[in-house]
Amino acid sequence: MKMIKSATYNDRAKELGYWLIYAVYWLITLPIILTNQMHFTASYLMEGIMWHIIIWILIAWIGLTVVLPAILLPFVKQLREKVSENYDSKLYPVTGKQQFMFIFVAITVGICEEIIFRGFLQHYAVELGLSELWSFVIISVIFGAGHFLQGLSGVISSTIFGLIMGYLYFVTGSLFVPIIVHIVYDAKVIYMTRFIQKKPEDEKWYV
Repeated sequence: MKMIKSATYNDRAKELGYWLIYAVYWLITLPIILTNQMHFTASYLMEGIMWHIIIWILIAWIGLTVVLPAILLPFVKQLREKVSENYDSKLYPVTGKQQFMFIFVAITVGICEEIIFRGFLQHYAVELGLSELWSFVIISVIFGAGHFLQGLSGVISSTIFGLIMGYLYFVTGSLFVPIIVHIVYDAKVIYMTRFIQKKPEDEKWYV
């Protein structure tokens, strides 16, 4: 299995990028919190059985394409090799220091994006005259588009993820669950990194 090499990119620039993420996200989020513009609880519920079915289909898709591979990763060498080949070492952590920093990236992004998109923008769109349904869909699309650096597949998967987070917000009536799920979802990168960087002699019990 090909190992990730840290010498192929500028570690310092990436770590600076992580610091920039901390700063930018909190500079946007703190004014929303401090001016009491954040809606931690959902003030309306999603109606219509069809939307529930659609969202659960999307949840199943995430389970099959993200959760199941993550579970199988420690046991299937071919899967680790595939993940290693597609791993974006210019964006995601490689060194121990970067992995530690990325924990706080996941926490920051999970908290701030849910507050910005679900806790603020969705409600603001309704106040501008959009229906609850259209605000839910449009803000999820904007959320996905904001991940354009991850390519078209990243935009599509992020849009789907945004729809699921919005659904969890409506169903639970609170931002707490979407925030926790979002943090765990982003933190999976650290989990993957640790397995695809294992040395061959550490893999004797793997498939």
